[in-house]
Amino acid sequence: MKNPVLLIAVFCITISCVRYPDPEVKLVKNYSFGFMTQGGQKFLSGEWINDSITFYGNDNNNAQKDSVKVLFEVVKGGGTVTVPSAYTNKYGNVSTKWKLGTQSFEQELRAITYDTSGNYLTSTNLMEYGFRENAWDTCTFSPDGNIMEMFADTINKFTLVITNNQIYKEGDRYYLWEPVNDPVLVLPRTLMADKNGVIYVSTWNGELVKSSDHGNTWNTCTKPFPDRPYFFYPYISNDNYVWAYIWDHPTKYSKDGGMSWIELPDGNPIDPQGFGDIFRLKDGSLLFHGSGCCSLNRSFDNGQTWTKIETPGYSVKIFVNEKDEFYLISQGAGTIGIYKSTDYGISFDPLYAIAPQFITEMDKLFNKWGNFYYVLMPGFGILKSYDLNTYDVYWTNKNLNKLFIDHNGVMIAKDWNMNTIYYRKNTE
Repeated sequence: MKNPVLLIAVFCITISCVRYPDPEVKLVKNYSFGFMTQGGQKFLSGEWINDSITFYGNDNNNAQKDSVKVLFEVVKGGGTVTVPSAYTNKYGNVSTKWKLGTQSFEQELRAITYDTSGNYLTSTNLMEYGFRENAWDTCTFSPDGNIMEMFADTINKFTLVITNNQIYKEGDRYYLWEPVNDPVLVLPRTLMADKNGVIYVSTWNGELVKSSDHGNTWNTCTKPFPDRPYFFYPYISNDNYVWAYIWDHPTKYSKDGGMSWIELPDGNPIDPQGFGDIFRLKDGSLLFHGSGCCSLNRSFDNGQTWTKIETPGYSVKIFVNEKDEFYLISQGAGTIGIYKSTDYGISFDPLYAIAPQFITEMDKLFNKWGNFYYVLMPGFGILKSYDLNTYDVYWTNKNLNKLFIDHNGVMIAKDWNMNTIYYRKNTE
């Protein structure tokens, strides 16, 4: 006698195969389906995708198949379609309109197909992207996913970035980037500007290039280290001086826009402290913090001699506001703290501390838009402050290592992953 349990199992498997045929086998045997609309496009959330979305069906001989039933289903993003169900026409096509939603950055539409007998054939997905307001959108596209440097001009309304060893200019929309082509912009590495809007680009081969007309034309400056065919570290101080650092050369500065360079005397203490930030204070003195720990110094003779300023903890970064108030980023025992000095570094008061996942390089930390500062703390995330005295946690994301804001106030945060950034368009 046959095992009744075995017979029931065989029967169930047979029914299951009839109701839910293998879509890949069915697709290979009889049909070929696909969207004629390009996938992976960038739009604003809530927009319609093109004029319409067209879906096609062919058999193995590439003949169009009519009367194939197609169900359109939005599976991600929360959008809507105008034609949720239709049959292909004599050309094998069927169309609908798709309006993106606002629920997610990734927007996905699915076409489910059935033959003339109502048997399920297969499903095909179309993925597009809808940039949202007041939300972080993770972008791994090229070229913007590799953004490393940015300059935003809020007066003349443009933004430049360096990505993939190329200068790009922001297009009509903040996520569209157009290459800037000029023969002197070879292998750009850093991007910054002085108070007059003169833009400076340093290159991987040690050149310094500048533009005085908002990036329309570019000219090569005098090379700060003529004997060095490799990159150097530039910095533009708030008095429009251009500074140049490199480990194995004396520090130099230019007060004529890179036409000539003045070398600091041998043995000055800032050379071994590496590249960093430098500010001209209201009394004419210079304040410098190098890339290494505890390297805050002040000079009253334009960099000829320097006096070390003692700092709390292991200081790694300095920012000076328009009132000559110092804001110091310093490492403690498993913490990163923000300190303030209103007496030119004689004393520092603690303001805020966080416990990061890790402690690493400090770059592109302080950004201001409107009435607020946004302070990146690598290994933790972004803080928001009205006056740099009190802080709120704006976004917790330990993977951030740079923060930019474009000329329209769109925030662009760089991930440690070399091909990932986060966009956020604020309208609140």
